[in-house]
Amino acid sequence: MVLPLILILAAVLLFLIIGYNILQQYRQKMEAQKRATIVKQKAVIEETDEMLLQASRLPFSKELLLILHHRILNALQAIVQVDPSLAPAKQRLNDITGQISKIQQNYQAPESDAYRAPDNDKQALLMLQVIKKIRAIVRSEHSKGKVETPVYVMENRRLELMQLKINLENAISRAQTAKMNRQFGTVKQLLDKAIQTLSAVPDRDAYLQAKLEQMQQMKAELNSQLKSDSDSDLKQRQEKEADDLDVLFQPKKKW
Repeated sequence: MVLPLILILAAVLLFLIIGYNILQQYRQKMEAQKRATIVKQKAVIEETDEMLLQASRLPFSKELLLILHHRILNALQAIVQVDPSLAPAKQRLNDITGQISKIQQNYQAPESDAYRAPDNDKQALLMLQVIKKIRAIVRSEHSKGKVETPVYVMENRRLELMQLKINLENAISRAQTAKMNRQFGTVKQLLDKAIQTLSAVPDRDAYLQAKLEQMQQMKAELNSQLKSDSDSDLKQRQEKEADDLDVLFQPKKKW
């Protein structure tokens, strides 16, 4: 009678041990998933905050600001959902909700041509990288169904035109440098390509239109300078040829 009782107790103990181990593994798995979710969403928040820091240089529309702030909001909600005890996340959630409300009610978007050109090549490269990241974010939010298609199309186009503006500034700067170095072939190639690209843009704003006119003026001045240089070279060659003829046919001296 004692042996069966011992066997039953042993089986129950084994069952409890197995059940405990399964429960522990489940808890560890859930904890790992929770940590992974928090790390992932924190990375989303940090990346989006970095993009928002560029709002002072790049003219962000109201729609774009809302997209970025809602991205942070969704990330914070995901963090609070897996770990409601995180007070900083809950506080940031309240803050971002208030910021979204203020943007919706009070934000005045800058004009489409309110654009500050980069001061140097390094800054231009940074701005291009930022715009590329923002376009990827907007595309990702659209694919998740968080951004409506008309808004996505409009914002993607605005960002595309920002990239064009930066590239144009770079082309103009390089053309001016090449002109100073009398590399006129390079100047012509840069201007021709930039003018051709910009002429094909139907939705040019005032900034882009001004750049198009500036480059056309630069090209006209280049052509005038090339013609002037050509005429000057021709005159010099003619004068040299005349001097050579004078030397050839001048009277020989008698000794």
